[in-house]
Amino acid sequence: MLRFFLLLITPLIILSQETHENYIKSLKNGALLVRLTTNENLINYYLNNNNIQKANNEIEKQNKSNNNIIASFQNAWSFCPVYFFYSNNYIDIKNNNFEPVFKDINGVKLSEFEKENLKDNFLISYFGTNPGTLNFNALVLTNRNLHKLHRSIPRFVRTYKGLWFLERKKEKSIQMLQKKIEFYWSGKQ
Repeated sequence: MLRFFLLLITPLIILSQETHENYIKSLKNGALLVRLTTNENLINYYLNNNNIQKANNEIEKQNKSNNNIIASFQNAWSFCPVYFFYSNNYIDIKNNNFEPVFKDINGVKLSEFEKENLKDNFLISYFGTNPGTLNFNALVLTNRNLHKLHRSIPRFVRTYKGLWFLERKKEKSIQMLQKKIEFYWSGKQ
């Protein structure tokens, strides 16, 4: 009975490992898409309550934060191409519609070749709360469905946001995630 059970489970374990390796392979051969937050609900709340000044302040604050993230990724990330999209366009990205994806602060759109290369060949990253039972701020790496990756794969770097004496700069978090991914990738070659 034990032999029969082992015969059944062994292919599943091997298939599972290959799937996990495919995530990083898709990152190396594809691209990293960084999800930028819009704070759309908060801005709409201010607008619905005729508080235009607070809405404008929130828009300005969010644009500054997103531009900081874009600049940090462009300075620190070199493992694969990195592109950006806003969180309110996630459904388009999930459905392989890459029209809302852009390359830099200026909003340069992707070429048709770059869009074609992205199809089912990307991972998503964002700064925010780590999915799971322990909620903490991190730079998170997820699959196309925003599900966390298997624990054997580098999937987050804590930012220690809110802990002023430990808080990491965005660029440092990006560098640390890249080093983790490169180390994982070098072990699979």
